[in-house]
Amino acid sequence: MTKNKILLAVQSLLCVILVVMLAVSAVGIYRSGIAEKQENPLAWVYTREKAAAALKPVLPVFLLAVGVTVVCAILNVRDENENKPVKDMELNRNLLRTRVAQPDDAMKKEQAIQKKLLYGGWGGFGLCMLPVLIYMTNGDHFPNGDLEQVMGAFAVHVFPWIIVGMAVLIVSAILQGKSIQREYDAIMARIKEEKAAGIKAEPQTEKPTRNVNALRWVILAIAVVFIIVGIRNGSMMAVVNKAIRICTECVGLG
Repeated sequence: MTKNKILLAVQSLLCVILVVMLAVSAVGIYRSGIAEKQENPLAWVYTREKAAAALKPVLPVFLLAVGVTVVCAILNVRDENENKPVKDMELNRNLLRTRVAQPDDAMKKEQAIQKKLLYGGWGGFGLCMLPVLIYMTNGDHFPNGDLEQVMGAFAVHVFPWIIVGMAVLIVSAILQGKSIQREYDAIMARIKEEKAAGIKAEPQTEKPTRNVNALRWVILAIAVVFIIVGIRNGSMMAVVNKAIRICTECVGLG
């Protein structure tokens, strides 16, 4: 491993550790604030002193991460592959298909497997989303009360289904990738056979098609649904009130 790769790995590791420590600190401040509010509802829990105490353990990691970043900038350390195009096996497979005059059984078999994996993955994801939709469309699950209790029940009943659905999509995508690789190898072997036999593929005017990555649209749709549900059940105002308290009590704005 070269010096550049070591520095980049250390920088990435420090950034991950920093994010985790910041998240733990934020959760710690929030939990201690809830406990203190239960004892004294009028207490100012989100203060500068508490924020500084929670962030104090993070400071050494932050300074170290900044130092490594500065060193990488001075030494002009960069990823060697940052300007290289990403290898797209699916696109390469589609391009090679245009060079085959007659697909063989191995190619057709892998294409059928990919279609089943595609439909099966999204079908499994859709089934996992049914309990989520049923839970979210029931207004009794979102009373105008304790937001922490509502979100806790929401996490217990909804997040496992979302995780399972995403896992189904990930496994399906991995298996599709392996099938595409096998089809790619079969296409290469078929091209060699046709070339040896003097068979030429007819030129195709259609551009090779690519499967659209709809995962980001699904995530966007889920986010929009969550926002709409939050507005309808009044959680939006609860979040706004908490944000106002944090700004006025911790940061000291206003």
